[in-house]
Amino acid sequence: MTRAAQPDLSARGAPRRLSGDELRYVGLPIGGVGCGQLYLGGDGRLWLWDVDNRTPPATINDLHYTRPLTPSSPFAHGFAVRVGGRPARWLDARGFPDAAFTGRPPVAEVDYPDPQVPVRLRACSPFVPTAIDDSSYPAVFLDHTVTNTSQSTVDVEIAGFLENPVCVGSRHTRPLRLRAEAFAVDGATGVRFSASDDPAANPMRPDLVLEDWERPGYDGWTVTGNAFGTGPVRTLDRPDYQGEAGAFGTRMVDSHASAPGTDARTRDSATGTLRSTPFRIERTYLRFRISGGNYPGTCCLNVVVDGQVVGSATGSVSDRLSDQVLYLGPWQGREAVIEIVDEETGPWGHIGVDQLVLTDHAPSHPPLPELPDHGSAALAVLGADQVRTCPAATAWDRPEDVLDPVPGPAEVDGIAQRTAGVVRAAVTLRPGEQRTVRFVLAWYFPVPDREGLAFLERSRELLRHYATRFDSATGVVAHLAAEHEHLLERTSTWVRTWYEESTLPHWLLERVATGTTTLSTSTCYRFDDGRFYGWEGAYCCAGTCTHVWHYAHALARLFPEVERDTRERVDLGIGFHAATGQLSMRGEADRTPAVDGQAGTVLRIYREHQMSADPGWLQRVWPRTRRAVEYLIASDAEPDGVLDGPQPNTQDATWFGRNSWLSGLYLAALRAAAAMAAEVGDDDFARRCREIADRGAEVVVRDLFNGDYFVHEVDPAHPGSVNTNRGCFADQVLGQSWALQLGLPRVLPEAETRAALRSIWRHNFVPRPLEHRESSPIEGGRIFYDADVPALVMCTWPAGGGDEVGDNWSTSYFNEAWHGIEYQVAAHMIAEGMVDEGLAIARSVHDRYHPRRRNPYNEIECSDHYARSMASFGVYTSLLGYEHHGPRGHLGFAPKITPEAFAAAFTTAEGWGLYRQRRTDAERSSTVELRHGRLHLSTLALDTPSTGPRAWLDGTEVPVRAEDSGRPLFTFPEPLTLTAGQTLHVEL
Repeated sequence: MTRAAQPDLSARGAPRRLSGDELRYVGLPIGGVGCGQLYLGGDGRLWLWDVDNRTPPATINDLHYTRPLTPSSPFAHGFAVRVGGRPARWLDARGFPDAAFTGRPPVAEVDYPDPQVPVRLRACSPFVPTAIDDSSYPAVFLDHTVTNTSQSTVDVEIAGFLENPVCVGSRHTRPLRLRAEAFAVDGATGVRFSASDDPAANPMRPDLVLEDWERPGYDGWTVTGNAFGTGPVRTLDRPDYQGEAGAFGTRMVDSHASAPGTDARTRDSATGTLRSTPFRIERTYLRFRISGGNYPGTCCLNVVVDGQVVGSATGSVSDRLSDQVLYLGPWQGREAVIEIVDEETGPWGHIGVDQLVLTDHAPSHPPLPELPDHGSAALAVLGADQVRTCPAATAWDRPEDVLDPVPGPAEVDGIAQRTAGVVRAAVTLRPGEQRTVRFVLAWYFPVPDREGLAFLERSRELLRHYATRFDSATGVVAHLAAEHEHLLERTSTWVRTWYEESTLPHWLLERVATGTTTLSTSTCYRFDDGRFYGWEGAYCCAGTCTHVWHYAHALARLFPEVERDTRERVDLGIGFHAATGQLSMRGEADRTPAVDGQAGTVLRIYREHQMSADPGWLQRVWPRTRRAVEYLIASDAEPDGVLDGPQPNTQDATWFGRNSWLSGLYLAALRAAAAMAAEVGDDDFARRCREIADRGAEVVVRDLFNGDYFVHEVDPAHPGSVNTNRGCFADQVLGQSWALQLGLPRVLPEAETRAALRSIWRHNFVPRPLEHRESSPIEGGRIFYDADVPALVMCTWPAGGGDEVGDNWSTSYFNEAWHGIEYQVAAHMIAEGMVDEGLAIARSVHDRYHPRRRNPYNEIECSDHYARSMASFGVYTSLLGYEHHGPRGHLGFAPKITPEAFAAAFTTAEGWGLYRQRRTDAERSSTVELRHGRLHLSTLALDTPSTGPRAWLDGTEVPVRAEDSGRPLFTFPEPLTLTAGQTLHVEL
């Protein structure tokens, strides 16, 4: 779609209903905040089970943008339905090819059409803004609503089944017993799953070395493809960028080093296999060393018995070999072969293997409760009468096998036997009657991947936060059985407020809400000590990184207490350098600074203060906040409001020279610091910050504005450093964007700012990005756009200079489109009155994530579910013209579209609700309906002045007066406190 062909982007529209090939990539994150990651697929099946802390799938860079994941699961599960005497059917695309998906995060619905008894699945985990514990359950509700549209009474059975998901990885490395048993608690009946060590003793025999590859050829192995070359590679001949291999000898298998090509991408594109001659399994374990990517099934080592893979292992996205074992006890005495497979062609599409040994010597296993994939799981039905369980069904190939299960043993060997727990519910429906069967799936895997988080304080003791509330998955079910009605009612109220009662476009509401689902992915954690932690994207780039996370507004607006704690605990705590005020860019993971992260964190501190109920938090953190601001001022030699010297930043380089992007953020941080200083009574510092900010605005405009946009003045002392010189950079007025989000005085003048935004629209929002890339003076860059959908690229050079950007690999970023930056530019344009342009940019991201192209619920940058994309919430608040200052009791709205009849959800420091307004000749009114929590209100800013306003709280008139403050501001002489269910109505 070209820019000119955009539809009316402010039109209300309708929820998007997906079917057919639109379901292929759908994966909506559906669990609790910080509880791992679980997708609901387009046909209702669950997939990408990343709730049990196992080695994650490869997610780096643009991999899943260019090669989207499709549903898969490490264990069998699903639902089936039977109506009367009709054949049973799977409740997914196998049984209902016409299944249709409607995603309204945090809720999704799947319709299974039938002319007589249609079924609707509604899936969600409780989600209640400003109530983080109520939104952090390791569980998902799967409500199946059955409607009898026939003329006869019908009997309906619905069954859910689940293979034991405990120790999915560990069961292949040590002898385990898997157990399933029925349970019943007040209000719930189900099956719970667990695992325990198998105490069976094994003989201790000498090790047998199957292969060490200390020779130039693959004697005894069958080779296919070209990835593995003609023989084991010498470790000294591996590319330098692979680093030390950690091999036992001088050679190893390495499908990257031995592949043809001179660069990493070409080598990784090679494919092939190695297959051993048959051997007899004569020991309990196979021990080996392995490296490379994590692609189960396609880039792996397999042990094959009778044509079946009985054990498999992958690398852990590292080129250094690590020890692994596969438990082969049940197959001792059987003949086997080993396959080493590389069928992956993308990043980390290679495998390394060294020294295969058959052994009886078990590795030094940690105690079972310390394993990341050990814990428990449960599948239950809540509140139904006719519920039956079969803890250990022996077959599930057909839906009839699940509805009429054949029981097996409750306890089985961890890998040699398979059983599944089944929970069945029956209902009888008269004509026209509707009933809901509420299933709940709960998990309890409290030990996170401590090795992957080893850089964090307390890494050896970390637990997931839900371990402080529950001791098992059964405990989660028991709690939810008692609390589910009000939790789901509040979730439904939020969904109704956000989607159904809003007048904003459905596409926009879905896109913004998609960003919020990042909180329910493997990007985000809540630990047992209350700490929130976030990667940049799933498993990528450590430390709740300041220069990425400062773009993300969603968490602060939805769960402000979490952001307050993170500012105080991490940025002003773990990552604080008391001597200088420097803030570590990645907490304890990387204690160096990033200037944009430093300034962005000062701005976030002010935002977190605004999203507080009282001034106490700011008063507590102010001394360290002031030091953080002083660190920035110390980087401004004169000071004249423009940064000097090295400026490390989110472009993964240290910039030099004067530019409006980083200095503009510095100026915005000074504005925020002045506001905070004034509130805590630090008047001299407030004055100093204002003076530098005023001076900086003059200097930036005088020296860096070229009449159309702001440029980068290159430092002659660092001519090779990364720079945009005469280029038009997408983030050039980010500081002013931040100031508008927080209601601060202007950072840069309106005229020059709007000119810069118009230039960004004209030069950077390109209708055919791949064609632009081909003609760009910049080489390389990752792919976050398509050929036929517009995108906002990072930098263009309408006046030349693209060949003068410095000598660093990171200049390839200038060819890219980062969704978080696209969203912040869109939010800024909307706030400055360029509403159509801002909506067009936001819509271009939405269109690139059309379900026929890729997963519409996974916005990608350096990895999946990238945190910066939560900048989309800034688009939402800009459209509302939203203002909030909790300690002052201030709330404000100035809608940018359909102000004549507007409605939208809003959040505050302690609650949320619905704002409505009417602006017609017959009526000028505003209504604040609080749906949850409470709201202290002293002033209300609106978009329309009035000389004689009147206000009513729940029908009782309250005093209100219009203030002469240069904008429509209304004061309540007797401050109000609204609680959930109350409505304030104002007539203008």
